Amino acid sequence: MRHSIILVCLVLCLIAFWLMRTAFGTKEPVSVPKTVATPPTSLSAPTSPKAEKTPAARKPLKIASKGKVRLKPGESAVLGYWEIAPGMNGMAIVTPETTPEGHVKMTAKLLHLSDAAVSDAEANDLFPDIFDLENYSAIGQQRLSELQSSLQNTRGVDMLSMPTVVSHPGQQASISIGNSNDSMLSLGLQADPVADDGGYDLSLDLQRQQ
Repeated sequence: MRHSIILVCLVLCLIAFWLMRTAFGTKEPVSVPKTVATPPTSLSAPTSPKAEKTPAARKPLKIASKGKVRLKPGESAVLGYWEIAPGMNGMAIVTPETTPEGHVKMTAKLLHLSDAAVSDAEANDLFPDIFDLENYSAIGQQRLSELQSSLQNTRGVDMLSMPTVVSHPGQQASISIGNSNDSMLSLGLQADPVADDGGYDLSLDLQRQQ
């Protein structure tokens, strides 16, 4: 009987110990929700549009060329020069001849030619090299006739005939003409006789103001 009571007490103690352990056992840690720091949103002021720069006033376009060509009787002077406009070239042809009165009559023509027209007319030799600005040449009557005929049948050629001017040998003369681009072309001419062969030292002064 005593052993039974002791056994019952032992069982009761074990049950009580188990209940106490259950009641006061290790509690699970309470998880605290983490707060994620959000970077502050910066409000930037709207960017004002950039003010466009006013284009600078276009300066007057000027071309000036001055040179001298030794001509034999019957020859013409050709001035070939590069235009400022891309792909365009200028040419001046002047033919002097002596009148029965001993004056000098000079017939001038001004032309604008595209690069393709220069090539088609086979006139590359009358224009300056790539590092030069102008080229002064003397051509005979046959070459001049062939050149003019070729230019008349070539696209991209604008020919401006200038008035014929008559002056005394060695006297300065000037002729002017306007073109379709509202620019004024002025050509100063002076033919100084050459006693050796009856030809001329022809001075040309081309000016253009736009």
